[in-house]
Amino acid sequence: MWRFGSICSFLLFISTSSVQAKDYRRLSLNEIVEEMYELERLHPNFVTVTTSQEKYSLSKTCDQEENRCYNHLLFIEDPFIYSHRRARRAKKERPDVLISGALHGNERVGPVASLETAKLLATAATCESGLASPEVDCISFYEKHSKRQIVWLARLVSTRRVIIVPTANQWGYHYNSRYEGSFDPNRDFPFDQTSKESSLCMRTIAARTLNEIFLDHLIQMSVTFHAGMESITYEWGAQSVPNNKLSPDYYAEDTIARGLSNFAGKLSTNTKYQYGDANSIVYAIRGGFEDYAYASSWSDLVNVCNPTTYGGYDKSKTLYDSVTLRTYNFLVETSNSKNPSDNALGSDNNLFTAPFVYDNNTDNGYVAKSIRIALMAIDVVEPYVEIVQVRSKEFMSELKPGTQLRNRWSRGKKKIKSRSSQRPIVRWTVGGSFTVDQTFLIYGPWSQLPKYFDSIRQLKKFQIEKVLNDQSFSKSEIQSGTTKWFQDDSDIGTEQEFSAKLNLKNFSIGTKIAVYAVAKVDQSWQNRPDAVWPDVSPQSHMANGRTNTGYVAKKSSGANDRIVQGRQIWISIPLTIEITA
Repeated sequence: MWRFGSICSFLLFISTSSVQAKDYRRLSLNEIVEEMYELERLHPNFVTVTTSQEKYSLSKTCDQEENRCYNHLLFIEDPFIYSHRRARRAKKERPDVLISGALHGNERVGPVASLETAKLLATAATCESGLASPEVDCISFYEKHSKRQIVWLARLVSTRRVIIVPTANQWGYHYNSRYEGSFDPNRDFPFDQTSKESSLCMRTIAARTLNEIFLDHLIQMSVTFHAGMESITYEWGAQSVPNNKLSPDYYAEDTIARGLSNFAGKLSTNTKYQYGDANSIVYAIRGGFEDYAYASSWSDLVNVCNPTTYGGYDKSKTLYDSVTLRTYNFLVETSNSKNPSDNALGSDNNLFTAPFVYDNNTDNGYVAKSIRIALMAIDVVEPYVEIVQVRSKEFMSELKPGTQLRNRWSRGKKKIKSRSSQRPIVRWTVGGSFTVDQTFLIYGPWSQLPKYFDSIRQLKKFQIEKVLNDQSFSKSEIQSGTTKWFQDDSDIGTEQEFSAKLNLKNFSIGTKIAVYAVAKVDQSWQNRPDAVWPDVSPQSHMANGRTNTGYVAKKSSGANDRIVQGRQIWISIPLTIEITA
């Protein structure tokens, strides 16, 4: 394979003007399926394409051997980075994210945006891995997007599992129909149906496809694209929820929705996507996908399905455990028109360069907005901390897709030399989150660190506290602030840096010092609103995963076991400083 990485190491922030912008356009079902398989062919290390018929033994939606009869799925992940035996726990803790393009087949923005999101992720991972074939045009990719942007995209592939279903309702997409046959897939889920055992849910293969994906994974974040208005909404959206009542995860959901709206950009000169709970902004329904994904592992409104279509569906498939369905599932109504024209979809010109102003959809069109929404959702599923600079030396990439993350590798990735009389300034960023409650540097001799401080996995509470309380280690001043996702308009998506000086005077020549950036984030997510329903604490994996140190959710799925481990402190991959004369 052609190794590309060394050629591109100098391409940091090249202007996008040297490469022609790609205008997004509507695609037929056959074009979408063809592009999915082409993506798998070009990026075999990171992309897998299959169907729910092949993977989950579901029925076809028709008898012919045509694309409209199957439901295609696209999986993006880095199979190498956590393949080392010491990284088994990290692999289990890697979060799952779902992007659904079209439950309603006549709503046409989502499928294109989902597919274009997949292309960006796969190309970034392949080019950064150094394993790109000559058919992958990495040179143009680096000319179109900055090195920092591409490193970010590649990081998402390595540290998340992304499941993309461009056309969940594949039959409806082929026929430009809201329905699969005569059924609405977004009324077909086992939540708030009219009876506890219902024949009115899981009638469609679209709903069964998404249900099987949830049963097979531990999805923490989901985005489902629709159209017919312009909004971003979250739970609740069910008819049986009392009027004006909010979910126990309201504070987290509202913060995320605000960020998604800001990163999407302007819909007109003065408007962005409105955001809020679905009952207030859209309308209440029965059998909705959003509330099903959020609450079916803990709510009294969940049902059991006993449909008769397609030969039936085992009702045990809708008897859920306590962990599978605690997902933030954002409903994105992309556009007032369900099928806007090609010239309203935008382009990839300055796709990630804020501010995202209203330009009559020339570049900042509906597909461009939706791509940014999908990528931000993938990012914020889990916090991370990254040391980006010491003195004048920038660290552009700390994770290399397609490479095993080992202790020896991580210790040597970021390395400088310094005299003990010097006070180098270290800069770091906090990602995957919104508010930074605390962040600081901790540093001391590598020889004094416990073996489990291996930089491969995040630590449990007692493990991090052992080092924080160790007198061998120094701490910089505690700071607080916000991340790139909490900013408005011109700064949204721009890294917010923290910095501190190190005091090295007590370290002798030859000592190798480990420097970690640590952060506590989004602690307001453990709160709940006064108008909460039901009367419970936050229930989601995402809120508990970053605020509740006693929270553990485990799911066994064959060889792919999943874990959500609650923690409040997140650590970076370290900087190593060798003290010299």
